[in-house]
Amino acid sequence: MIEPITTKLAGVTFGDCQDNIKEWGCIDTGTYAVVREHNNKHDSNAVKVSLYGMFTMGYLPRHIAAIMAPLMDAGRNFLAEFICRNEYAPYENVGLTVRIVETQ
Repeated sequence: MIEPITTKLAGVTFGDCQDNIKEWGCIDTGTYAVVREHNNKHDSNAVKVSLYGMFTMGYLPRHIAAIMAPLMDAGRNFLAEFICRNEYAPYENVGLTVRIVETQ
């Protein structure tokens, strides 16, 4: 088991991520799926954080994805726990901080 990793998600301004974070980025949601994206054209180690496999919240930063991707490719499983939604006035964009933990 690896130690939990706390991180802000990357890619939160793409697609529907902003709407999804505003809707589902809360303590009541609790946890999110950590999904390996083998065919991501921007990063061969891409790891997405999503809710119900339908709502993308963002991606693990490259330096963390580079660690996580080989572990996931070897069959290890992880989930993302909600830590906080990042909101800073006067900025309109929001972000999400999660803790990545290994599951058994």
